[in-house]
Amino acid sequence: MTDTPQNTGWSLQARLAWRLGAVLLGSMLLVALVISQYAWFALDNLDDAGLQVQASQIARHAQFRDGRLVIDLPASLQQAYRESGDGYMYAVLDAQGGIVAASSDKARRSVSDIPPAIRMTGGTVFRLLDADGKESPYHALLDDADLPTGYRIFVAQGRIHPDVFVDTLLSEFASRIGWTLPVVLAAALFIAIWTIRTSLGPIRELSLRARQIGPETRNLRLPTHGVPEEILPLPVAINSALDRLEQGFEIQRRFTANAAHELRTPLAVLTARLAELPDDANTRRLAEDIGRMNRLVNQLLQVSRLEGAMLKIEPTDLNWIAETVVGFLAPPTIGAGKSVALTASSSPVLVNASPDALENALRNLVENAIAHTAPGTEVMVIVLPDGSIAVRDHGPGVPVEQRKHIFERFWRGRDRQHPGAGLGLAIVSETMRSHGGQVSVSDAPGGGAEFILRLPLQVQPGTH
Repeated sequence: MTDTPQNTGWSLQARLAWRLGAVLLGSMLLVALVISQYAWFALDNLDDAGLQVQASQIARHAQFRDGRLVIDLPASLQQAYRESGDGYMYAVLDAQGGIVAASSDKARRSVSDIPPAIRMTGGTVFRLLDADGKESPYHALLDDADLPTGYRIFVAQGRIHPDVFVDTLLSEFASRIGWTLPVVLAAALFIAIWTIRTSLGPIRELSLRARQIGPETRNLRLPTHGVPEEILPLPVAINSALDRLEQGFEIQRRFTANAAHELRTPLAVLTARLAELPDDANTRRLAEDIGRMNRLVNQLLQVSRLEGAMLKIEPTDLNWIAETVVGFLAPPTIGAGKSVALTASSSPVLVNASPDALENALRNLVENAIAHTAPGTEVMVIVLPDGSIAVRDHGPGVPVEQRKHIFERFWRGRDRQHPGAGLGLAIVSETMRSHGGQVSVSDAPGGGAEFILRLPLQVQPGTH
């Protein structure tokens, strides 16, 4: 009996799916990080570009009046600077860093407060106090634009504008693109699972075929056509092992059959010579020993036939099989002070079977029951309409813990008072298996053991 393997972890498909899902999620997070870094880089470039545009616009409206540089902006630009609330500011510096023009008085004061090192070099970021007394960061650019020689424009914009830009970018991303990420991830994971499942299909087919290989189907082999190259060595190695096992099995079967055939001749000679000896106690004991040897040889031949030969299957009536066996065993049973009786079915019970093999199996079963039933009791053989034959005795029965072993070859258990090699019930079991049936043992009503042979009924034409 083989134990069903216990699942001690995730399946290969689940492991691949989770790992691939983790890779996809990590990849999407990495892409999002790269995009965010690129967005900040692009934002800085936009800031610089915007400041350069402002500087160019201001430079186009610069002119000298009365020996002074004046910035005469159009009304629309002046309004834009006023409405920005000093979010945008500019100041025109002379060669000494003095402020000759500014977008507002606050801008003039703010730029004057900037340390000269920053003001004259156009440091990228600086901080100014706002109306609430808090520091606000400003992004600045120093550009000579198209101003007269020695003059430069200091242009700055508050960080409130990049924040608005980032908020807009994030809101647009979430509303237009962000919601697609979970969908894309789910779709990619579904496609990955489907791909993994279809890729593992050959392994499932190999497993299903491997489950079909048994004593009766040992000629089956695992498929190799269409198997992925990475998996192909496995079925090839298993098929090679099965070939070696079948070859060894066939050698063993032939040895058993040949040995049994070779033993039959000397046993027949011994039986003939024993008949010439005087009928005394020693002769009878020798006859019993030779009889047991003949029975063992016959059982070995039956085993070899069941293992190797193709059974000739034909419609068989279980009533006829039971009548033949009971009629054959009745005389020796009565001579042993016991009896055997038959309860046949009222109508034929037809099954597809080998009559010889089925007769041998039932005879082994009834002989086993006769050997174990108490003297003066009866062994009952009952044919049932459902394709079953029950054999009941009045012996000690079969302990529950031994019932899974009694059909194994050469197993005799602790009770060895009855002669035999432990092949009779194994022959019964193998015969049932080769016919698609089964044999079971339980307690008989009133004590003893009850063995039941179950065979599938013959399917009549027109029935389902």
